[in-house]
Amino acid sequence: MLLINPELYPLLTNKPLPENETLPTSNLLLGSIAYEVAEKLNKMPRFFRRNRHLLTCHQCGQREKYNIGQPLLDYSIVDRSKLVTQEITVMDKVQFPFYFRCVHCNAAGEWTWSDRLEKAVYLGALGNTENPDNPSIPLNGESRLFDDYKPKWAAQGEEHILKLIKQDQTNAFLWYTLGNLYYKSHRADLAAAALEKAVELDPTHTEALYTLAQILDTVNLDASQYYFHNVLLTVSTYNDMDVHMLRDVAAHSIWELESMYKESEGKLPVFPSAKAAKHINDSSLHEFLSRTEEEKMNFLNDSDINAKTLDSFYPLAELFLGKQKEKLPKKEQTFHHIVHPEVAKQKQANLEKYKQIRSAGMQLHADIFSYLVEQNGPHTLREVSRFLNISFENEEAFDRDVMTDFAIYEYDWNGEKAVQKYKQDHEEADERLQILEAADNAWSSLFQVKDASKIDGTVLLEDLIYEMDIEIIDNHFSATVDSDELLLYTRILPFSTFNITSGISFLFGKDDSSYLLNQWEKQKEKTEPENRSPYCFKKFYQLYKRADLGLPLDFQTTK
Repeated sequence: MLLINPELYPLLTNKPLPENETLPTSNLLLGSIAYEVAEKLNKMPRFFRRNRHLLTCHQCGQREKYNIGQPLLDYSIVDRSKLVTQEITVMDKVQFPFYFRCVHCNAAGEWTWSDRLEKAVYLGALGNTENPDNPSIPLNGESRLFDDYKPKWAAQGEEHILKLIKQDQTNAFLWYTLGNLYYKSHRADLAAAALEKAVELDPTHTEALYTLAQILDTVNLDASQYYFHNVLLTVSTYNDMDVHMLRDVAAHSIWELESMYKESEGKLPVFPSAKAAKHINDSSLHEFLSRTEEEKMNFLNDSDINAKTLDSFYPLAELFLGKQKEKLPKKEQTFHHIVHPEVAKQKQANLEKYKQIRSAGMQLHADIFSYLVEQNGPHTLREVSRFLNISFENEEAFDRDVMTDFAIYEYDWNGEKAVQKYKQDHEEADERLQILEAADNAWSSLFQVKDASKIDGTVLLEDLIYEMDIEIIDNHFSATVDSDELLLYTRILPFSTFNITSGISFLFGKDDSSYLLNQWEKQKEKTEPENRSPYCFKKFYQLYKRADLGLPLDFQTTK
């Protein structure tokens, strides 16, 4: 028996509750989708574990077993020492997330709980339990509404929101908040009714549409598709959600719609029509939606969406965001994969090749260094450390990486660099040969970070010494760099379709660019072109080690 609050019915229907309804149920909400959802309530996802206990209703004194869900408790506010001495009680701090009402009088106020429940809550709060899987032991957390109200029982949260709705019955946000509370407290039938009301009041309320679509996913695919489509049609104008969350909502909606298309054997289209989306100011979206259904599905099947991760749907989701996507940091934008698909395919192919090159490069570097030791003896690294003025006994892990990189690519070993000597003495192929050939054309310089793309793994750099732009691939750096105020001194290895670094970089702040360029000019004056690179590397390493210049970043040890 799915009882409802008597005050909910008139607010939803604008009609008084029938006088003969002393125990009103969600059956009264016929004409909405609430009844359909109620029929399949047990198939709905639960946010909390099932947990039945005997409770006594304070209003009528009747005792009955109810599913109260796994309790919530903010353990940070519990002083366990005072619990042991019984100076405080924990039961006034615990919250019960499932929505239920007294089956005898329909009250939902205070209850008297069993000794079994109280014991489990106390043991959980003390961190001492014989059965850690007991659903009566509280989860660490709390239930808090938008205005910071913390209800002990889910029904108290309902009462709180209903009071606010009575003061402003046309407020779609309040109805959405009520629907969300019902949904998380395992009353999806009431959630559907409240969310329908929110959408009736504001058809562009993306969050209400999205939650309603999720509820209907296991109940009515046609209705769920309708609401997911409307999610996509409203995200471009919805301003009450962070743009990253908004993109996730749009991406997940497309993911669900693709599943519905397959489940319905193509009867339920993934995307809304171009006509329905005409209000979204994005020509690329209109072009995409104007394609035939077969062309759109071919795009889904040929793209990275087959990876079935949420971010693989980001490019399409961003098209639906319209101008909202401009709020995303440029490095996180992905819609160019739709706008320029051929370029995007090439970048993804480059990224896969980059991963192969990096993997091969790790072993190649180890082999070259072993070759160096064979040729020059066990003191090879000591010789390099003396040149770079690095204390061999006290060097850090990064210093050792610097010495290894320098020994391989920069140091003069009897007139030749190690990579050149190794290439002459070894037959290599595939990625290993490509790395050795790229090393022949490598150069080091001071660069300013201009832009990055996380999805492509690329970073756009401006070469401040040779005055040109260059794009590199670095999967880690592209995902973590968040500023165009950074400079890095690094070595570039050029390949046929992309560039990478050799793995070591020295990071500086943009404000120091004049000073750093001046230091490079001084090195230029002191050295001949053919000998300049190792001495510049040494100088910029020393500058990086200065506390007032060098900036730490994991990128520096990425290989």
